[in-house]
Amino acid sequence: MKISKSLAARSLVAVMLAGILSLGFVFRNEDQAPPKFPLKISPNGRHITDNHGTPFLMVADVAWQMLRRLSYPEAVQYMDIRKSQSFNTFLVHLLPALPNQRNFNKVAPFLDNNDLTKPNKAYFDYLEKIVIAARERNLVVGIVVSRQSWNTVFDAQKEDVWKSYGVYVGKHFAKYSNIIWIVSEEEYQSASQFKAISEGIRAESDGQIVASLNTCSPTSVNDNSPNHSDLKFIIPDSTVTPAEYAALANWQKNSAESALRPFLIANSEFPKEITDQSTLIRNQAYQSILSSAAGFCHMSTIKNFNTTWKLNITKDGAEYIHQLVKILKGIPWEYMQPDTPDLLVDSLDKAEIGIVSLSNKKMAMLYIPTSRPVRLDLKHLEGNQFGAVWYSPRTGKRWNGKDLKLDEEAIVQPPELQPEWDWILLIGAKQ
Repeated sequence: MKISKSLAARSLVAVMLAGILSLGFVFRNEDQAPPKFPLKISPNGRHITDNHGTPFLMVADVAWQMLRRLSYPEAVQYMDIRKSQSFNTFLVHLLPALPNQRNFNKVAPFLDNNDLTKPNKAYFDYLEKIVIAARERNLVVGIVVSRQSWNTVFDAQKEDVWKSYGVYVGKHFAKYSNIIWIVSEEEYQSASQFKAISEGIRAESDGQIVASLNTCSPTSVNDNSPNHSDLKFIIPDSTVTPAEYAALANWQKNSAESALRPFLIANSEFPKEITDQSTLIRNQAYQSILSSAAGFCHMSTIKNFNTTWKLNITKDGAEYIHQLVKILKGIPWEYMQPDTPDLLVDSLDKAEIGIVSLSNKKMAMLYIPTSRPVRLDLKHLEGNQFGAVWYSPRTGKRWNGKDLKLDEEAIVQPPELQPEWDWILLIGAKQ
């Protein structure tokens, strides 16, 4: 007898629900099998899976100038550190920041004064060596193939040259299943360039994801661009004020309803006078998950690999990534979608607390940015008796909360009332 995928998914969620709320253990083993590449887009178009269909929570780090600033041993050191912090992906610019620059080995990407029809094999071989090291560590490499600072070089050419460049890089890296392609900066690049480069890559790559990149805070993920990409990265390219950060976080909470493809949003850069940026970045990481993003893209001060990168690689929110991954491994995040704030009673909570829930309304996950009691209206969930589980994003620790009944006023309170601590609350039906 055949079982439909939707029925199997509902059964899996039911088992997880029982495990999380009744039996007091995390259903998914923390030591999961390594993902099988290449990555794919899930059938529902909402998230990423590995080649076997297992959901893949992309936890990416921005490593823009790796090729120009790092020796191979340093690149390996970077990968080992990020791997130990539970990152599974890093993004790197294929081309130097400026057309007159070279990679760490003093090799230019093109011959004859940046003739795009004459790629310099030695240049691309250096990235290939890094991709191989990443594959050995089960890390995904997101390769950004074009950038605004190279527009003068690319704009001087025609579609056949743009496509030949895409064909070259696609063929050079076709055998590496641990890469995704990122054809960049739609707001700075003509649609014809995007199309030609993407078509060239797709003509040679073996099923690798082709993503797009925006470097400004969008108003909608459901854009009308003629360019087709499988995945969308949104990486703000400028420092934002706290108010602008709040606006982006609010956009994240409300964007998924219009999304036609998986997307990831990087944290904003913050003014230097904000000393505890790690807290804001952690906050934005959870807002990303609650916006139904396919993961989180971490952008820190080390992205350009200045001389202090080895000191700063443990800061800027990276110290909380392991806890993020640990918590989400025990929660069916891939089945949850952003929900209305009806579960919350108080207006301030409605404005500040993000909610995702299962489509059957038997489980909801809340991100509470500060420690405080929260009143819940449980009639917006399905069930008569509910269990609660608390998680600390700071430590990854979990607590079982009290049982709640539909006909009683539900007031939940974090297990530790540290004023600035944030919390994940999982509420689910037990009957």
